[in-house]
Amino acid sequence: ALESVRLKDYDVGPFIGLLMTILCGAVFFLVQVREYYWNSYSIADSVYGSVFYLLTGFHGAHVVVGTIWLMVSMARLWRGEFSSQRHFGFEACIWYWHFVDVVWVSLWFVVYVWFGGWLYMWWFKMWDGDIY
Repeated sequence: ALESVRLKDYDVGPFIGLLMTILCGAVFFLVQVREYYWNSYSIADSVYGSVFYLLTGFHGAHVVVGTIWLMVSMARLWRGEFSSQRHFGFEACIWYWHFVDVVWVSLWFVVYVWFGGWLYMWWFKMWDGDIY
């Protein structure tokens, strides 16, 4: 979407890109809500539950803020407020989303791979149960 704006394509390219990103943000949030509903633990069950809900909850809040920002950017694009030379608000939105993406990759590794069992079980099997 940003590249389309830079190339002076204000018709189809940026709208498709923004719409797809907004849909991805909404789907991510809905999957997270579903996961929270079906989890077998709560924020009060253990340290893992507390850390899990704190980290993924803050990330989910940032996804919601980013999705709203994308919708505002789409409205501004529709109104013709961005051009190939003047689009800093849109570019800042894209930078924000890249930050949210990088944070998600880190969170996924920490929460789901390391603390969630894959890496832990590998470590546990490697040391025959003596993990300390």
